[in-house]
Amino acid sequence: MIPPALPGAPESWTRLPVSTLFSLAEDELQPLQLNWVRERFGELRTRIPALHSLAEKQGVSHVQDFDALAALLFTHQVYKSYPFTLIEEKRFADLTRWLDKLTSQDLSDLDMSGVNSMDEWLARLDRAGMFVFHSTGTSGKLSFFPRSQTEKEAWVEGTYTFMEAFTPGIRGVHLPVFWPSYRSGRQAGMRLISHFGPALAGIETEYHSLFDAPMSADFISLAMRMQHAQARGDLKTIDTIKAIFRTRGEIVTLKARKAAVTRRFFEKMVREYRSRRVFLMASATDLLDVALEGLRSGERRVFAPDSMLLTGGGFKGRREIPAWKDILQEFYGVERVFLSYGMTELNTYHPACSKGAYHVFPWTIPLVLDEKGTPLPRHGVQTGRAGYFDLLAQTYWGGILTGDRVTVHYDEPCGCGWRGPWIEDNVQRFTELLGGEDIISCAGVQSAYSDFMEYIAADVPEET
Repeated sequence: MIPPALPGAPESWTRLPVSTLFSLAEDELQPLQLNWVRERFGELRTRIPALHSLAEKQGVSHVQDFDALAALLFTHQVYKSYPFTLIEEKRFADLTRWLDKLTSQDLSDLDMSGVNSMDEWLARLDRAGMFVFHSTGTSGKLSFFPRSQTEKEAWVEGTYTFMEAFTPGIRGVHLPVFWPSYRSGRQAGMRLISHFGPALAGIETEYHSLFDAPMSADFISLAMRMQHAQARGDLKTIDTIKAIFRTRGEIVTLKARKAAVTRRFFEKMVREYRSRRVFLMASATDLLDVALEGLRSGERRVFAPDSMLLTGGGFKGRREIPAWKDILQEFYGVERVFLSYGMTELNTYHPACSKGAYHVFPWTIPLVLDEKGTPLPRHGVQTGRAGYFDLLAQTYWGGILTGDRVTVHYDEPCGCGWRGPWIEDNVQRFTELLGGEDIISCAGVQSAYSDFMEYIAADVPEET
């Protein structure tokens, strides 16, 4: 029986009040969610070659329960399973044929003539009605997630609902937006700010980014490959990558200009927006860097207390400062630092409640698996590897097995009053626990990107 509080298809749930979405207990949610998983599987099994292949391999012809769903989760490797030579040799028609196996959209006749870079390829896909996101590519090889325009409306509405969880009534409100990073791009965080920066600001001139340039998919990949080459002492690869950018002009000088650009960005915040209500969104490390610099210069409580400061992403690559949230509140002046947990694979993030727990919207189904990949019971408190199914995915398969170790409370009440499953604020990467390298992470990508710019622009004089 479908609970009356969540009528219609999952994409319509994104327009419901947060109080409604977090009013159902897990035993009310699970039958509804399972019905929609079956619906999605029936629609997509024969239309997505990669899903059909996995279902055949696992012997699943019908999703009778959540254990069967756990057998149909794609690993992150699926989304970067293309041969890297396709990019090196600029064979973007072949890369499109690979992507075609992951979506129900027909890309078979899409013309890729004249495409010479990942950025151009992604732009061509955008014009064809796709809405592809890519990962940060910490291995040097980007993952590509084949969303289409079909998912975009639910992504927009779901993101507004996510923000409503922190600031009720945010829809329709226009605030100056500060984003201490690159202005746009097709990585998940960049896609989000590319849309919501101008939308929240109301006009482009009230959307303030550190750099006006977009973050390039090609440069992200090269930046990560550079990191690996430096770690291995691979001088040949380092020199090859550096040579690519000898004639790239403006983008090469970004790092050389960063000190002056950052100073002007900071001065503009303090001079023109002091005591005003604003919206700030960035990784914790980026926000902290600006805050520490501001505090050193004697600035305190720059913005209005009801300003919205949204962050997440951890402290990859640097030690976490224990009182970092207090530092952000002291400099920016906000009453509360809003936290979230999520990933490129999901259409929306999990908001942290007043008690610090991450709550999962009903259109996202959390699964926990043990070290052998066996699904754990979906009740009580379970700790293990996180898997998710995103019911907002309509043209691609929404099942993903992550590298995150999580503790999920399925039916235990949270002290904030919201119902439904919630995740403890102790998410860790298994690779970090084992002393290895993180695989997909948004935290630290700007730092690596900027380090790369510094290297290739080493001979460019810094602007004063």
